[in-house]
Amino acid sequence: MWKKLIKLVSRKSMKRWVGLTMALLAVATAIWGPIPSLASDTGGAGLAILPEGAIEVVTEEAAQMPVETYRVSQGYRLFHPGVDLAAEIGEPVKPVARGKVILVAHDRWNYGNQVIIDHGEYQTLYGHLSKINVAEGQEVDTETILGEVGSSGRSTGPHLHLEIREGNKTINPKSVIDIK
Repeated sequence: MWKKLIKLVSRKSMKRWVGLTMALLAVATAIWGPIPSLASDTGGAGLAILPEGAIEVVTEEAAQMPVETYRVSQGYRLFHPGVDLAAEIGEPVKPVARGKVILVAHDRWNYGNQVIIDHGEYQTLYGHLSKINVAEGQEVDTETILGEVGSSGRSTGPHLHLEIREGNKTINPKSVIDIK
């Protein structure tokens, strides 16, 4: 069976068909954006990509930027369920809104030192911190310093990974916060 399949794929006409299909998918993705897949609470391959503004998160207070001085080094897309805000190591990180810290974790690989806050309608994750100043169960407001920008975990330089989750889906942080 495998020999027949390999022989079929190795035919010149089949190679053309596969190449043309891949080219059409690349063009379609460039025009309409990534092809959405099933949602997953872990992000990654099962990440559902929703267009900016597709979900409106309504809060009692305006959400704020977690860092004052930054530049967007990586946006929200397939296989990257948040935005990376490049900033100086040690820059204070504040929550986007009031909430309760539900997770403080230290991971050598993925997000490194991270904090997750529950805001009621949604949750926010702050990753790659160099220092964490809060504890699980702590109530925080917009002036609480959660920690400091760093490069812990799987990181190529100092930045804050900001992720926003509504239910089991990540949403584009630009739909909640005015990221410039």
